[in-house]
Amino acid sequence: MHRSILIGLFGGFFAVAGAAQDRPVVTEAEFLSVLDETHPAVRESAEAVGLAEARLVAARTFDNPVVEAVREDPAGPIGQTDVLVSWKMPDAARAPEIEAREGEIGAARRGLAYELLGYRLAMREAYAGWAVAAARRQRLTLQAERVGSLAQREAVRAERGEASGLEARRLGLAAATLRSRVALAAGASERARAEAAAWHPGLPANARPVLPELPAAPSLDGADVRVRAAEADLAAAELAQLATRPIVASPEVTVGWRRQDLTPGAIDGPIFGVAWSVPLFDRRQAARQSAGASLEAARARLELAERESTAARNAARSNFARLAAALAEAREELGATERMLDSAEAAFRQGEAGLTDLLETHRSVTEAELAVLDLHEAALAAHRELERLATSREGGSGS
Repeated sequence: MHRSILIGLFGGFFAVAGAAQDRPVVTEAEFLSVLDETHPAVRESAEAVGLAEARLVAARTFDNPVVEAVREDPAGPIGQTDVLVSWKMPDAARAPEIEAREGEIGAARRGLAYELLGYRLAMREAYAGWAVAAARRQRLTLQAERVGSLAQREAVRAERGEASGLEARRLGLAAATLRSRVALAAGASERARAEAAAWHPGLPANARPVLPELPAAPSLDGADVRVRAAEADLAAAELAQLATRPIVASPEVTVGWRRQDLTPGAIDGPIFGVAWSVPLFDRRQAARQSAGASLEAARARLELAERESTAARNAARSNFARLAAALAEAREELGATERMLDSAEAAFRQGEAGLTDLLETHRSVTEAELAVLDLHEAALAAHRELERLATSREGGSGS
């Protein structure tokens, strides 16, 4: 009878494992591969770069000439016709203005790189949450299948008078409790999958994630992406302040032709004119003050970013090392669980231990595996924090 119980105990495991094999597998790399220039998050974040490029085009573009035609006293004795072309010459601030706009593009691109890193880390977090929830659900499902099989067979034995009815009811209660945990785990898994699907709309409904292995710690030498973005902002702010120094506006030049209709005959000739704004009152004080305030704010943001990066790097490096070591140790200890199960099953077959002992052994193994999953999830989160603080590299961040 013990042998038949063991056959039922492990039948559920192979059934669940076989069903999982039929589902399409989505790895973390495949999940992250959709984060390209066509992704809505990327397209939305690229707006800042596009606006900065548009401002550069505006700075490089000359003012349009103004063409004017005027006819005075068309029915009178002396009619006059003026045809004029006016054009404002480029300001002395044009060159520094162009440099400032080019600096804004560089800052916008650095900012975009920082935002894209944030999206990548958010996708890694969503995938890890989905994978851990799926693994937790599968582990609890296997345990529920085992305990349910045991409960059914013990109930049959109790009806035949071969086992204790109280023990059978206890097993039934344990199976019901596990089914409740499976239902909760299933809900958490579906919510995690829905969050992942928001980043990956083409995710198959029955896709199965693979729990990512813990990557090696990235290098923390050099400035991180956020600090690089703050440095680019500061450089752009310095160029913008330089662009406010010229205060003399360029003149507006007018050329044209005037014709006066007289009786008899007509008089015509060229017209030349210059209009120049004299900087007596408006000497771009407001523009310089605004640029100065922006420059000070950029300096402060860079200083804060450098301080936070230094402190966060020390904490993140220590946290990841501790969790990685704990995960490796826990996995090594978990490797002995197979021998533990083999011993418990052998004792059960030989009648040296009861069903409760065997069930308790399997429950302890399951709880230990769930604890390792929690530790793995925490270690992955620590690695994402390290990646956020890692050195900026052209072409994106790697894991």
